[in-house]
Amino acid sequence: MRYSDRPISHPANDALDRKSFALALARSIDNLKVAESGFVIGLIGPWGAGKSSVVELILHYLRQLELQRVSGGSHTFEQLDEMALLFGNVEPVIQSFVDSGLDVHQWDRNHSEREFLRLCGTHEGARLAEIYWSLLKKIERHPQNIVVRFSPWLIAGNAELASALLSDIARALGEKLGQDVQEAFAAVLSRLSQVVPLAGAAVDVTTQGAFGGLFSAGVSASDRLARRLTSGPTLDEVRERLRSKLRSLKNCKILLVIDDLDRLTPKEAVEMISLVKGLGDFPNVVYLLCYDEARLSNLISVCLELDGAEYIQKIVQYPVHLPLVDPTGLSRLLDADLKELLPDLAASDQQRLTFVWRSFIRHYMKTPRDVRRLVNAFSVAIAGLGDHTDPIDLLVLEAIRINEPDMYRWVRDNIEALVRQ
Repeated sequence: MRYSDRPISHPANDALDRKSFALALARSIDNLKVAESGFVIGLIGPWGAGKSSVVELILHYLRQLELQRVSGGSHTFEQLDEMALLFGNVEPVIQSFVDSGLDVHQWDRNHSEREFLRLCGTHEGARLAEIYWSLLKKIERHPQNIVVRFSPWLIAGNAELASALLSDIARALGEKLGQDVQEAFAAVLSRLSQVVPLAGAAVDVTTQGAFGGLFSAGVSASDRLARRLTSGPTLDEVRERLRSKLRSLKNCKILLVIDDLDRLTPKEAVEMISLVKGLGDFPNVVYLLCYDEARLSNLISVCLELDGAEYIQKIVQYPVHLPLVDPTGLSRLLDADLKELLPDLAASDQQRLTFVWRSFIRHYMKTPRDVRRLVNAFSVAIAGLGDHTDPIDLLVLEAIRINEPDMYRWVRDNIEALVRQ
């Protein structure tokens, strides 16, 4: 369904023409050299402006750049997209084998050819899908950009964001970079657990309950805490050990994507930004923070009683603003959605729709979310009233209901006078 509020994930669905912007930022991240000492990028835009969609496009292009690199530059983005589409028929089967414990990488040539042919339908399709799979395996062995997503607004209000963030990074990197990197993160988590309570998710990162010894029977909580706080390496020492492990990564960056920072409470927003500030110098770690600048600044100001914008500026090293939304792009977005809802619209009604857009609706459409909100409301209304109302009139009424509720109530209360012949 095109008119859902989910972010797009492929350039073919980019009605707002932000592909070039996303590709440029993906290339910048891919070639970033200052990441050797950590780097923080801020992707800034108002609520509903499409930041999440741009992030998906950036990640899509990062994958394309890696695929191009491992293929020796022999494939264009368009060819890789075609291969990915064909591989999509095979991927669920491969994943099901992996989930059942089978090592698909040990398939012999004849077996893999049979599986790919069966699922793709043609020899050429199977050949291209298998090439794509071989490229993915090369990236898996030697990744240049490891993406870790973290959604702080999904964490319960009383959870420890630091432990949740480090746990997510540790799990993701352990799969790609091995046990030693994972254990370096676990050591930081272990030391943090002696100072602040950890969320349960942090306990099982690599150690299968290694923190359980903290809770031995017959010893008071204060005694246990005192014993742990006065023994073992300091937090700075285990942190430096982790930095050393990350510094040793060659030709590999960790891209940590944190979206919707402005959806947090003031306390959570400050905690999250402070956490990025504290971990921002981790070698080969790039943070991509997505937020509405005015909203996030206000959250910080409310909590800390200082200038939130200045606080953010000290942490974000490269702020980049989303391109301004072109009204023509919003018109294309609305038109694409309405074509699915009204596929048989007459030419005369299409002309009326154009007039309605220019004279009325466009004044309320400032962001992609405004368009989605209107189309979602219209999709419900047309499903129930489509056989009894004019679709263009109904679209106008829904626009009034959403954006001018007082006017809508007046129209509803005076409907008989308005439609009297």
